[in-house]
Amino acid sequence: MIEIIKGTNIDFTGKRKYGFGFSAVIIFLSLILIFAKGPNFGIDFTGGALLQIRFSEPITTNELRNTLSKVGKEQALIQALGDEGREYIIRAADEKPVEFSKSVKEILSVDFPDNDREILREETVEPKIGKELLTKTLWAIFLALVLIFGYVSFRFDYRFGIAAVIALFHDAIFTIGVLVLTQREFSIVVVGALLTIIGYSINDSIVISDRIREKYKKMRKEPYDVILNTGLNETLPRTILTSSTTLLAVVALLIFGGTVIADFAFTLLIGFVIGTYSSIFILANIVSIWEERFPKKKK
Repeated sequence: MIEIIKGTNIDFTGKRKYGFGFSAVIIFLSLILIFAKGPNFGIDFTGGALLQIRFSEPITTNELRNTLSKVGKEQALIQALGDEGREYIIRAADEKPVEFSKSVKEILSVDFPDNDREILREETVEPKIGKELLTKTLWAIFLALVLIFGYVSFRFDYRFGIAAVIALFHDAIFTIGVLVLTQREFSIVVVGALLTIIGYSINDSIVISDRIREKYKKMRKEPYDVILNTGLNETLPRTILTSSTTLLAVVALLIFGGTVIADFAFTLLIGFVIGTYSSIFILANIVSIWEERFPKKKK
């Protein structure tokens, strides 16, 4: 394997108080944002309609809003794409999203008859379906965490299983907090990104846990912190190489992927960074403290 960094001897467990302190601050701030401001739920979860329209001639946001006021939706969210004033996303919560979408297209044809329009994207979700989808999404994330805990506990040790789930909660809460801070739309695509982050993070945790287990068998006479540090330092080149190449791909998606997958790529970018951090500074250090207070008997 190509090693960018060789022969590191970083005392990760000795610096755990800084890692825990940093994590405590960002999770506290994330929770405040989540409960005080709340996620910007998309129509996937709230119900409503979304139209992405490209006009042949430039049009202003005020002109669009005045037109929407004629169908009683002047409060709809209007998002301009690009600087040309020709492409917009119109999003609104509505009890009858199909009728709203139809009325918007009709009123635009009346108010701008000479300005040709192309519907690039049209989504409608009934409010009841949106609520059911949100409930199923939460259950899917919960089930994923339970299965991950069971697998890691069976494969390694229940301490690693619990620490891995705590690290995953840490990653998910921080990522959602950043989404709330930046007011990115929380859609089913973003949920897919969160599940991808969970998979990526647990993969990194499993690699580290496996190396620590391997070192534990070979270094039984050494203090547990020494075993943890050895395992972490030996996996560090692999972690940096894997994370760097993955982040390059995600950044490329964010820059060149367009607006359709921008939220997906942004969520992956934040999640991959915090997931790499948590595998080293959260999972391993939780196990370290656990071992200090309730040491296992070495066979």
